[in-house]
Amino acid sequence: MRQTNALRAAVSLAVGFFITFSQSHAASIGLLALAIFSIAFAITNAGASAIWGKGIAAIEAMPLTLVSLLIGIFSLMALSLDSNLSNQGAQTAFIGLVTVWGLVSGAFELYLARRASLKTSHGREFLMSAILSAVLGLLFLVAPLDIVSAVGFFGAYLIVSGVQLGVAAATPSSK
Repeated sequence: MRQTNALRAAVSLAVGFFITFSQSHAASIGLLALAIFSIAFAITNAGASAIWGKGIAAIEAMPLTLVSLLIGIFSLMALSLDSNLSNQGAQTAFIGLVTVWGLVSGAFELYLARRASLKTSHGREFLMSAILSAVLGLLFLVAPLDIVSAVGFFGAYLIVSGVQLGVAAATPSSK
């Protein structure tokens, strides 16, 4: 679990820094960042499950891995169609994909938190990730965001999530 959190933290922080230090917060930058994050998340999650996962825990990680991979593929498709889409179409694609990512990953991580028990450190780590993801998804669903704010909020989510996962990976587990 610690290795998985460390890998997920590295991916989140790398893409979050990419957005933070990018001068443009256009829909194409957001779609590219979402594609990189989602595909890297899927690869690290699948790899970590295959290497360190045991029994049912390895299988339970696959739905989130699959959703992440699909979001990444759809982001790449929207990015490749960006020249054919109107500016509003690329914005809508980015906002829609981040909304789906946030709500689905938040709900699934909430399930994992309940399954791991909220009294354990793993359960609380899943709960924090679930809350951050769900808040991101709800923000994108409810608030009328312009594209600069939307890409900025996605970058902020990645940085905060990366720090939370990094702290979880570095915290010694209590036995």
